Amino acid sequence: MNADENVPNEFYIFVNELNPLTYHNFNFTGVFSSGAFGSLDINPEFFSKYQKGSANYLPYEPCEMDSMALSPYFLTAINDYRVEYDAEIFRKHYYQFFPSRFSAIYAFGNIESCQAVNTKYGWPLDSVKRFRLIDNPLNRVVRVNMEHVSLLRHAYRVSVLQDIDSLWRGYWSGFGNIVLELPTIGFQRKQYESGLIWEYLIEGCVQHLDYPHNNAIQ
Repeated sequence: MNADENVPNEFYIFVNELNPLTYHNFNFTGVFSSGAFGSLDINPEFFSKYQKGSANYLPYEPCEMDSMALSPYFLTAINDYRVEYDAEIFRKHYYQFFPSRFSAIYAFGNIESCQAVNTKYGWPLDSVKRFRLIDNPLNRVVRVNMEHVSLLRHAYRVSVLQDIDSLWRGYWSGFGNIVLELPTIGFQRKQYESGLIWEYLIEGCVQHLDYPHNNAIQ
């Protein structure tokens, strides 16, 4: 953990049963596994890299692009991956034993955080289910402010940000509210606050607490 606290006994997860894989895992096993944990038992090479903190989770690497003006569509099309790429590169360099956003299970530590997400983004509260983290010495859990990423997705679209490293250091270290001054309509500038919604990134397996056979997997 990056925070000075214990891992919660229960996690709350928005379960999207419209996704076929999510539906199957939730209804037939009651267990979700992070991407990394799905490979540890079947890929010895990946297992070794996971233990060393050297696993590469990036699906695409930068290439040499010709110098040119960038269209608004271009920036929109690549924006989310630019954010995730920078987050992952910083994690890989400085927090290599933290869960990767490309692999982790995303969860919340209390129902109040889920209610805040529902209010802000409309995620349905009736899809929130309770889980426990299955004990395993290879588990990795960090607490982060999800609103850092929400604000940076906007900031990457509208501004050339300075000192990207400090922004991602704040994210991975578990910093709270951040304030950025960004351009707005008419080339004016405005202060934007990220706000604060704590979420947990989990490398491991979680089991639905209300699943009928929730004692089957220990």
